[in-house]
Amino acid sequence: MRIPPATPRILSLALTSTLLAACGYGSSGTPGGPGNVTGTGGHATPTDGPSGTGGTSTGSGGEAGTDASGGTGGAGAMPGTGGTSSMGTGGGQAGTGGSSAAGTGGSMGAGTGGSAGAGGKGGTTGSGGATGSGGTTGSGGTTGSGGATGSGGTTGSGGGTAPSDWGTPVAGGPSGTGVTATVTVDTGTTVGTIGPKFVGFSYEKTHITNDSLNSTNKKLIGLYKLLGTPTVRLGANDVDQSNYGGTGNAPSSPQGQPFTHTIVSGMIDQFCAFLQATGSQSIYGVNFQGGNVTQSTAEATYVMNKCGSSIWGIELGNEIDKYGSWSSQKQKWETLGSSLIGIPGVSLIGAAAEWSADTSFTAPFTADEAAKFGNKLRVITNHYYNAGANTSEATASTLQNLKSIITSISTNVNNAAVKAKVPDGWRYGEANTFWGHGQMGVSDTIIAALWSLDFSYLTAQHGGNGIDWHGGEVGQDGTRPFYYAAVAESGGQVTGVQPLFYGLLMFTTAGTGPVLSTTVNSSNPNFTAYAVKGSGYESVVLVNRNATMGVTATVNVGAPVTSASAIYLQGTPAGSLSAGAGQVTLAGSTVTTDGVWNRGAPYMQATAGNTATVYVPPVTAALVRVVP
Repeated sequence: MRIPPATPRILSLALTSTLLAACGYGSSGTPGGPGNVTGTGGHATPTDGPSGTGGTSTGSGGEAGTDASGGTGGAGAMPGTGGTSSMGTGGGQAGTGGSSAAGTGGSMGAGTGGSAGAGGKGGTTGSGGATGSGGTTGSGGTTGSGGATGSGGTTGSGGGTAPSDWGTPVAGGPSGTGVTATVTVDTGTTVGTIGPKFVGFSYEKTHITNDSLNSTNKKLIGLYKLLGTPTVRLGANDVDQSNYGGTGNAPSSPQGQPFTHTIVSGMIDQFCAFLQATGSQSIYGVNFQGGNVTQSTAEATYVMNKCGSSIWGIELGNEIDKYGSWSSQKQKWETLGSSLIGIPGVSLIGAAAEWSADTSFTAPFTADEAAKFGNKLRVITNHYYNAGANTSEATASTLQNLKSIITSISTNVNNAAVKAKVPDGWRYGEANTFWGHGQMGVSDTIIAALWSLDFSYLTAQHGGNGIDWHGGEVGQDGTRPFYYAAVAESGGQVTGVQPLFYGLLMFTTAGTGPVLSTTVNSSNPNFTAYAVKGSGYESVVLVNRNATMGVTATVNVGAPVTSASAIYLQGTPAGSLSAGAGQVTLAGSTVTTDGVWNRGAPYMQATAGNTATVYVPPVTAALVRVVP
């Protein structure tokens, strides 16, 4: 993090497995498979008491598959009813669903003294997503056993994944007038990839000292889980001010400032427990500038022994380009790096350089250290901020008008990582709106959330594997509040969910997978669009950073559109660039500090031929799910 002058530094559309009380269904087929196989009929198997009725005739065949999606599974045969005797066995077996490579339906559960338990539904179709889950417990008799697990469709190719709770689209949603825009999605051209580690958080090293990053912090863990498994980068300015003190106890309850700069084993224990609770991996920083190789190696050794695979790699220092050229610090970095690689399972991460040092520092660092350490140099990190807090550029206008250096820095760092064949590529290991902890009234408003969407997709389009969004609480890295933090904290506890979080949540909801080539034609200079290939759908993100101009966007995906629906990221009052915490919603709902998001239903959008038409009001982003 850079310190400004006189300012402290601060979407597998998965079909929901609905269980019907008297019939089982086969799952969908694999992509492109013709669904022409007829399901088999059920049969009754009474024992003692009056017989249950047999199953009905054979199930219907599935529909023919088209292009990327598989045929729809045929309906299975209806099961028989259970016998009335307490010994009567339940109804017939569920028929297997039609369609090529369909998942088989679950067997009927046996009910004693009542009707048969409902069969489980087969797994959902694989189309680049994961195999569907099996049937659930059958209802019916007092001791009716559940349906057997249905097998999922075979895994297809191409699509990514997204949350399965999109919801059933309803009529309504934003409407209005504005300029037009044409958004063309080239589904055959991939320009990047979004993986599960893309969204991350960056913290000051002192954040480990106050019983905040701990498995007992249920609120923070809940917020993390809304975003999947965010990467946790621990370091920043405080890393080179902190030292390892060996064995010691961590605070037994959350605390606020002042924060100690002595890291002890108990704090690391808590941090490892936090990573286990969230399922996250960490980029763990150790002191580089102090030059104490023995101490930093001892800390990294304890971290690796305690956290194990939860550690992505060890980052050496922070923004070390501030202390001199790469050539002048190369020997020092390699001395510490050589010591660290003696630790079993360790990987190295760097250079954690400032945004402006992409060619002067990060590029030569990458070439030299990849040559020396090979695959042990796991990830290249660079930082990004638009400008400094309390400067003439720390305005909403800067976030409305994307800076070209985003793409140039991303391109330069990506080129260096690709040329050096760094295993996990590169990411922005620390980033946000304005260095110096952000600008009050800008970094903590909806425009920051909208900007985060653009910054995230542009990073992915230029080869980046993710962004670690910096944050913290007062007393870490000085006394200035972290206006740009996605999650507000005080005294080691979550106190608020900031607008930036909603941007990250929309990005996550759009899903992982290939980023598709997208072009925009509009007179609105602040309107952008991005697309991610899902499983049987495309997620199209439309961002309108203009404060006065709405946009009626026609989205063309190059193939007939079956349906389209959208959720919106909006602020109150409408069109305000300064809507803050509590005034921003996603899918019509706020996110609580406990990580609860009671999202509303998506709104149906008009479709015609290969297109969907979506209205995006001023200062709003729309996430559109387009189903071919």
